[in-house]
Amino acid sequence: MVKEYLEREDKYDVGAEFVLPDLGVDSTDRVETTTMQLKATYYDTSEGDLRRHRITLRRRTGGSDDGWHLKLPAGPARTELQLPAQSRAVPRELSTLLLGVRQGRKLVPVVTLETTRVSHVLQAADGGVRAEIADDTVRVVPAPSAPDLEASAPTGWREVEVELGPAGDSDLLEALGRRLIEAGAEASASVSKSTRALGETGSVARPSFSGLAASVDDYLVKQYDAIVAGDLALRRDINAIHSTRVAIRRLRSTLRSFAALFEPEDADHLQSELSWYADQLGAVRDLDVTRSRLNARLSELPRELVVGDISQRFESDFTEAREAAYRRLRRAMSSKRYLAVLTLLDQWRQDPPYTAAATSGEEATTFVSSAEKAMLKRLTRALQPGADVELLHRARRAEKRYRYAHELAEPAGGKKDAILAEAKALQDLLGEFQDSVTSDDVLRRLAASARATGREDRFTYGVLIGQDLETQRRIRMQLEREYG
Repeated sequence: MVKEYLEREDKYDVGAEFVLPDLGVDSTDRVETTTMQLKATYYDTSEGDLRRHRITLRRRTGGSDDGWHLKLPAGPARTELQLPAQSRAVPRELSTLLLGVRQGRKLVPVVTLETTRVSHVLQAADGGVRAEIADDTVRVVPAPSAPDLEASAPTGWREVEVELGPAGDSDLLEALGRRLIEAGAEASASVSKSTRALGETGSVARPSFSGLAASVDDYLVKQYDAIVAGDLALRRDINAIHSTRVAIRRLRSTLRSFAALFEPEDADHLQSELSWYADQLGAVRDLDVTRSRLNARLSELPRELVVGDISQRFESDFTEAREAAYRRLRRAMSSKRYLAVLTLLDQWRQDPPYTAAATSGEEATTFVSSAEKAMLKRLTRALQPGADVELLHRARRAEKRYRYAHELAEPAGGKKDAILAEAKALQDLLGEFQDSVTSDDVLRRLAASARATGREDRFTYGVLIGQDLETQRRIRMQLEREYG
């Protein structure tokens, strides 16, 4: 059974002669001190995939939590998953969770750390643990299967970790940190012991850019990170479908809006593969949005307009469809194609295929202006009499590309915030229109099924379909007034 904790700790570098100060913050605090020997073997791919994503995986013996520990970034804290298994092979539960991050590559031992820990547990008067202050003396033992450590790699060091307990809070963490720094400690730059031994990043150093390329690259890296974070969340059955789709959308929009900056063949290939993955996510997300929308509208109808058990029909129909779509998504995330997508994203992260235009001094506003013109052109076309509703959906996609281009191009504040707010309002309006088109299609399908079986009254479906048609009419009229 995997146990999960939210770990909040700070690390401090100290010298061999450092003397730990008095740790009691409140007069009622009690400190219990024990000494233990710990041995932890850390695992990663030979390319350092886990380290690049600030993830640590280790098998530890000694102390009260022998077994496997996986630590994942969680804002200023980290989520720690513990598995008491003593097997030397990485447990399947953890290797499967890391499948996307490691891009299918094998996890191998990369370093072993032997630690003498003097643990000082700070307890409140009622016995609750407020914090643990661990004074660690570490020795580095290179793993035989790992690449040789760099000549500059440390062979050992001393550090102090302060980890909050269930009865602690951030004020306590800060107070203990101040006390340690006043005694001569320095805040550590390393996120974990393994990164201190092996280095903060993987084996491939990223190039640096200037000008427009730097802005675009920073923006793309954020999307890469969000996609990988979404992968980890989804494998833990945390619903990160929307945030992952948004990151994919931002990435694809950048490839289109700033197309001149990228080698066309490379950009087209990444676009195609991201589109495939977005479709897998969208099959689940669209069902969630439509179900939520229809249930909300059904609950708002007067009771006399709800004929039959429509809510139960919605629940059974959407639940079955979502479960099938989610199974397809999880299968896709285990496929060779999906792992190739993550490998491709990593290649772009390490060595993006920029053209000479990326460093030519071109201004971002040129690309933003082009995106705005394309959006307005599509919107005007979509508002022509008799235009297909699909054209408004295309206009919405163009509007998103414009908004994301503007998001990338300028620092926040002032005029930019106003423009983004206006663009977001238009996006919401177009989104409401598209949602009504989607739910209209669903309602007509359900009504047709009810007619075929003869077991349901179709009256309420007709009421809801009428609402959708009215929503579409209202939004189209508003758009024609403002943009026609």
